[in-house]
Amino acid sequence: MKRIAINALLVIFYGLFPAAYAAPGEWVYTVVDEDNLWDISERFLDKGARFEALQKINNVRYPTRMRPGTKLRIPMKWVRSNPVPATIREVVGEAKLHRAGGAGEEVVVPGASIYLGDRIVTGPGSSLAIAFADDSLLTLFEDSVARFDHLSAHGTTGMVDSRLNLIKGRMDARVTPASGPGSRFEIHTPSAISAVRGTRYRAAFDDDGTVSRIEVLHGKVEVSANRRKRLVSAGFGTRVQEDKPPVRPLRLLDPPDLKPLPERIRQLNWPVTWEKLAEATGYRAEIATDPDFTTILWQQQGEYPRVDLPDLPDGNYYLRVSGIDKVGLQGHNAVSPLVLDVRPQPPILLHPMDAKVYRGTTPELKWSDSPEADRYRLEIASDAAFENLLVDTHDVTGTRYQTTELSENGKYHWRITSIAPDGEYGPMGEPRSWEVKPVPEKVEPALDASEDSLLASWPETLPGQSYQVQLALDPNFTEISLDELRAEPNIRFDQVKGQVRYLRVKAIAPDGYEGPWGTPQRIDPLPDKSFWMIPGLGILGFLLL
Repeated sequence: MKRIAINALLVIFYGLFPAAYAAPGEWVYTVVDEDNLWDISERFLDKGARFEALQKINNVRYPTRMRPGTKLRIPMKWVRSNPVPATIREVVGEAKLHRAGGAGEEVVVPGASIYLGDRIVTGPGSSLAIAFADDSLLTLFEDSVARFDHLSAHGTTGMVDSRLNLIKGRMDARVTPASGPGSRFEIHTPSAISAVRGTRYRAAFDDDGTVSRIEVLHGKVEVSANRRKRLVSAGFGTRVQEDKPPVRPLRLLDPPDLKPLPERIRQLNWPVTWEKLAEATGYRAEIATDPDFTTILWQQQGEYPRVDLPDLPDGNYYLRVSGIDKVGLQGHNAVSPLVLDVRPQPPILLHPMDAKVYRGTTPELKWSDSPEADRYRLEIASDAAFENLLVDTHDVTGTRYQTTELSENGKYHWRITSIAPDGEYGPMGEPRSWEVKPVPEKVEPALDASEDSLLASWPETLPGQSYQVQLALDPNFTEISLDELRAEPNIRFDQVKGQVRYLRVKAIAPDGYEGPWGTPQRIDPLPDKSFWMIPGLGILGFLLL
C-alpha cells in the first residue's frame, strides 16, 4: 500500500510539474510560439498519432494553445530515429574505405560519406578527419583501423547516436555536448568502451591487440571494461588490459617546455628541442596546418627531447609535442606555431674546398645546379660577416664564377643564394672561404769567402719563413753533400779545397708551402798554396848553389 501511494504521488507530481523533471529515457522539449501537439508529433515522433498520448503524459489541457517555454516530456522510444552518415572532412596521405558487406573498396577523398558498417584503414604517414551529424570531429591517425557500428540521428531533434570500433591505432575525438538523452558518442576497442558527451579525448589500441589507452583533455569520459566502470576526468588517463578492469586514472604528464623557435625557419631539418620531462619515457611530435590538429601532416615518436623538422613546403604550421609516461599514456600537448621558409634551397658548394689556400693564382668557384633556382645571388666578402662585400651579383645563371679580379693576398668568403623564377630569395647558403697567399720569392744568396769558411746569406722576405739549403758536387744536384733546413737567412760552412761545389736555396712558408729554388751558385775552391811551394823550394835551392 505504501509503494502504491508513493507512485500515485509521483504521477500527480509529474502531472503538476512536467517541465521540471524528466524520467530516465525521456527527452524534454521546450515549446516555442505557434507550437501544437499535432505538429510536434509529426516533426519528431515515429507516429503522428502519438499526440494523444503526449497530451496525456504531460497533462496538456489546451494542445493548440500551449504557452511558449512549456516543457514537454517525451519518451525516447517515441522519438523518430533515422540513419545519418558521417563525412570525410580532410585527408592527408592515403586511406582506404571498405564498404559494409564487402560492397567494395575506395580511396578515401574529402566529402566521401561513411555509412553503418563501413571500415576505414589509414596507411603510414596518413591521417583523416571525420565529421558527424552533430559536428563532433574525430581524427584518425596513421596505421589505424576503425569500423562504424552505429550512425543515426533522432529526426531533427539534434540528438545523434555515433558508435565506432577502434580495431587498431589511435584517434583524437572532439565531441559536441549532448543535446538530449538520445545523444551518444562511444568508442569501442577490443578491451574497453569509452562513452562521452561534450569533451576532447584520445583513444589508442596497441598493435598486440591487448591494451587500450584513454587520455582525457577536456570534460569527462566513462570507461568500461570487464564489468567495471571508471570515470576519467580532464587531465587524467587510464590503461585497460584485455579481460581486466580499467586501472585507476593516472595524471597525464605536463606539456614539455619547448625551446623558442626562430620567427622564420630558413634551414632544412631545423632541430627543435625541449626540456626533458622527469617521468617521460618518450615523446611524440606532430605537425599540422591548423592549431586544432584536425589532420596530421607529420608525426614522429622517439625517446630523446629533440626532433629535426621534416622537409615540408614553405608555409605556416603548428608543432605540438607531448611526453609519454611509463604505461604509454600520452600527456598534455605543448603547441607552437612555426613558419618554414626554406625554398628555394641553396645549391651545394663544390669548389674550392673550404679554407683552401692559393698561391700565384685564384680559384674558379663551382656549385651544384639547384632545381628550384632560376638564377643565383653570389656574394664574396673580405670578412666572415659579409659586411665588406667585394662582389654582390644577383644575376648569375650558371654554376661557375671566375675570381681572377680578386688576386690580392688575403682571405675571401663566399656564399650562394638561390632565386626562384618568381623572384623569391631562398635562405643563404653555408659560407666557404679561400685564401690567396704570396708565392715565396726565389732566394739568391750572396757569398762571402774567407780562407777557412764560406758565408752564404740572403734577405728575409716574409716573417716566419724557413729555408732549405743544398750543396752539391754537380750543377744538377744529383750528388748532394749538404741538405739543411735553416730558420736564419744565412749559412756558414767550411771551405773545401780542390773541389767545385754548387749552392742553392729555397724559401718555405710558415704553412709548409715551398717556393722555387734560387739560381744555383758555383763555388770555386781556393787555390792550393802547397802546389806553388814545391817549385819555389826548387828555385831557392838552385840560387843557393
